[in-house]
Amino acid sequence: MTTILLAAALAAGGVGNVVSAQEPGPAPGPSAQGSVLDLSCIEALAAVGEADLAGVFSFIPEKDLPAAFADLVVNDGKALKKYVAKVGRDFDDAGGITTWDRSALLAVLALYSGPAAPTLEKPSPKVMARINELSLAATMSLEQVAARRKK
Repeated sequence: MTTILLAAALAAGGVGNVVSAQEPGPAPGPSAQGSVLDLSCIEALAAVGEADLAGVFSFIPEKDLPAAFADLVVNDGKALKKYVAKVGRDFDDAGGITTWDRSALLAVLALYSGPAAPTLEKPSPKVMARINELSLAATMSLEQVAARRKK
């Protein structure tokens, strides 16, 4: 009799539900809510005229923000030039760049030298030279760079 009840429960999906209710579910992952965005990222988005993407970037893990931003600017030559000019002004005014900006510039260089490079429009040699130069600059906090900027 128990065999018939077990077979009926399995056919109806009842035992599966009981078993799954007893098994632990998947570990909770990242929430569907965005997080607080790094100020360097907000500043970079504003510099290239894409501040409206801050909401989208808030869903990207903080460690991946520079690479995501690099992906954005390598696909838009004008945005890349604006970003390099902004980082260049910071370097000229403060004598260094933020750690976040260095990570973003290194990600840009990695994209231009990686397997996707043939699909990307290459910037001028002058812009590439400036990216290389700035990626080797001394780093400092955003607060230090902001304090040394010329008003």
